[in-house]
Amino acid sequence: LTEVLQNLGKDQYPQQSLEQIGTRIAKVLEKNQTSWVLSSMAALYWRVKGQGKKAIDCLRQALHYAPHQMKDVPLISLANILHNAKLWNDAVIVATMAVEIAPHFAVNHFTLGNVYVAMEEFEKALVWYESTLKLQPEFVPAKNRIQTIQCHLMLKKGRRAP
Repeated sequence: LTEVLQNLGKDQYPQQSLEQIGTRIAKVLEKNQTSWVLSSMAALYWRVKGQGKKAIDCLRQALHYAPHQMKDVPLISLANILHNAKLWNDAVIVATMAVEIAPHFAVNHFTLGNVYVAMEEFEKALVWYESTLKLQPEFVPAKNRIQTIQCHLMLKKGRRAP
């Protein structure tokens, strides 16, 4: 996430520290408090800084102002925060909302797969990783996770065999 944040605006600005980027986002957000894009960027900044509560506050604002067809962006970010906080059932609900809004966006499917892995619901995770690959066949992290889960399930099955 740090790299993503630092690459924002790299064509217009020289390499900047996280603090400089955060300051830049805050200044622009003061001028345009209804920008869901800026609020989402601010949430990303706070996620990188390890401030989940502040990130959630920014995402609430982003959700308020985002047009319906774009609400999946702050929703999937919120799902990742909930996932990291081990609030997996909430993460599933929020990520599912993101998939309903943008069913053709592979990252939304991938995020649901990640949450199900954390919940140790490997069969459900496989379904979401496979749907990720249907949308984006070269999505390497999804391919890797499918292989890992399949190995895990085979080992688990082997331990149960008489």
